[in-house]
Amino acid sequence: MPIVSASLGALRSIIIQVVGFLFMIYYWILTVLSGAFLRKPTAEYNSELALARDNLWNLSKQPFGLHHRFLSLRDGYKFHYVTNTIASASLSAAASTRPLVIFLHGFPDSWAVWRHILASPWLRESSNLVAVDLPGYGGSDLLERYSATEVHERLTEFIIALRELYGIDDYTNDIQARVIIVGHDWGCGIAMRLAAEAPQLADRFILSNGPLVSSCTLSLSFMIVILRNRKALHTIKPIIRQVKSSGYVFALQLPRPIVRVQGSGGNGALLRMIHEMAHGTAGTPSAKDIAESVASSLGPGSAQDWREDTVNLEMQYSKAVVRQGSSEKFVSMTNYYRHGISAGHWDKSVETVAALYSIGRGSEIRRKSSHAGVFDEGPEGSLKSKATIVWGLSDDAIDPQLGLDGIADYLFKDSQVIVLPRAQHHTIVEKEGRAAVQKVIEWAVAGEEGDVAVVAKAAYPGATVTVRT
Repeated sequence: MPIVSASLGALRSIIIQVVGFLFMIYYWILTVLSGAFLRKPTAEYNSELALARDNLWNLSKQPFGLHHRFLSLRDGYKFHYVTNTIASASLSAAASTRPLVIFLHGFPDSWAVWRHILASPWLRESSNLVAVDLPGYGGSDLLERYSATEVHERLTEFIIALRELYGIDDYTNDIQARVIIVGHDWGCGIAMRLAAEAPQLADRFILSNGPLVSSCTLSLSFMIVILRNRKALHTIKPIIRQVKSSGYVFALQLPRPIVRVQGSGGNGALLRMIHEMAHGTAGTPSAKDIAESVASSLGPGSAQDWREDTVNLEMQYSKAVVRQGSSEKFVSMTNYYRHGISAGHWDKSVETVAALYSIGRGSEIRRKSSHAGVFDEGPEGSLKSKATIVWGLSDDAIDPQLGLDGIADYLFKDSQVIVLPRAQHHTIVEKEGRAAVQKVIEWAVAGEEGDVAVVAKAAYPGATVTVRT
């Protein structure tokens, strides 16, 4: 059996490398034919990029009126995040009872992908906002390996520490503040994992265009089995669409030197192209829009590692972060694909188990969906916390049929799926899509009063709630 497993593993690796190489050539041809690879950035763009990078990452500034903060874990690992409210011992009683909203970004972004939503005056007045850089992204520290355990353990410790900083679990308060976790793309996939395996962390998860791996795996397995029935051959279409859409995943798992070239070739043509596509079809994004988005991906450099209070070493980026070149930063971000974080086993530490038990006040979490009894845990990977999924149906990265079919079986009670018919993958960047996501967040912050369908439709005509549990 070990020999068979090793052989299958080797075959899988060869297939990934071959398919990845073919897709890399395909993308390279597309960028050359479109002119993006050979087109040099304009002087206006370079100026906007330098300005945006300084505005977003200079620790002496407050980007969009937000505060740069760092949080160190037990092992010394340091997260970077921005917030509208600095948590401290002097945090006002009013601020300590406001909901805490934690934002998790995706590839190839950072906290700054949420900048438009974070600018909402109502959200700033009504909640404590925290947008964090995932490990290996933005200003957060690097990891040697981005496995499911390494990433989820650190992120869970970070969220638990935030709960303590903002007084969430101070049961002496008359009103206990709620926690809402919002995720997109990789942030969505990670948030779904937290909702399934650490549901005590939040009262509601708001999830946008990212895979629930167990559901997608089940869909793919079902598709493969059903292919044996010739009458059902049409079901292969979503698989073909998904393979085509996910070609970049294979390309990003090629050897590091090749991935490094992908990130730096054509003066960063791939990053620019990704961010141009992220803005959707509603007009051409300006040079400033693209510069801010690329600056979000690049993170801080040595020019941004400066503060007036340099005595406080905790308020500085790690040297490894600021010394990392743009091509190496791109490799760090792709390690989420390369190291199998999505399907890997999360081996919880004793400290994590104890902390989760503590904030859950020792209560046992039970599921109840529209198809499951009170004591039915549901399929593997089922969520055990309330969730609202906001999905762009024109997603060009995840086929909606594979991403949403059967999703109801994985959802906890009082959950919903909202589909946005015109939105693509980057719902939180597209102007129309992010308006809908923002309104759903505001609905959750306000105590979930009223029908979320009405809220979504008011911001996005045509939005539909397709699943309620």
